[in-house]
Amino acid sequence: MSTVRVGPMRRGGAVTADSGMNYAALGATSRPDVVPFPPSGFHAAEYRHRIGSGARRFDLAGRALMTWGALRHAGFQVDEVRAEPVSQSPRGAGPLFLEDGTPWITPGMTARLASDDPAAVTGRVKVLTTLDEPGRIGYVFGTMTGSTEVSERFLLVEHGEDDAVHVILRSLWEAPSSRLGRLARAADARQRKLDERIVRALHPSFSVG
Repeated sequence: MSTVRVGPMRRGGAVTADSGMNYAALGATSRPDVVPFPPSGFHAAEYRHRIGSGARRFDLAGRALMTWGALRHAGFQVDEVRAEPVSQSPRGAGPLFLEDGTPWITPGMTARLASDDPAAVTGRVKVLTTLDEPGRIGYVFGTMTGSTEVSERFLLVEHGEDDAVHVILRSLWEAPSSRLGRLARAADARQRKLDERIVRALHPSFSVG
């Protein structure tokens, strides 16, 4: 079955270092070796969840992913979405939109996240990199100054040679002080639970409750 593009697709791009971020290891989650070798003071993890098979499932999941669907389905409020102006775009392309006006995630885009979950990030995030290749689409986003969390996530939808469609999430977050003991372990557990919820959020049967 041929792939039906249901949203605007483009080659990936990246933004340059930005002083508005609240951490220095920008783009670290785009590298698989960040999991065994995270930057000093950070923890990292990777999750992989199958959400179906076939080109149609890949296209629908890719469209949802690139319009903030994984985060919204996981219980986040996503608002104040702002695309980077054409004059500042690394590829000079500016913002992209679906037919109904929904903004498509592009490098430099920012948004405000909010959630009732105390473990979830609240505050502005910025898209650092996007990826659009045959069978792979996704983006890296990180937290900005003023956010309640110091973290970065790489979210990817992948259509494999076996026709399976997976969501992959690679995350990096500031490690709680080891002096906090039990509280530090609890904070890590909450972070991992949140990431597991995000990576499952594009499955057709997923429910936040």
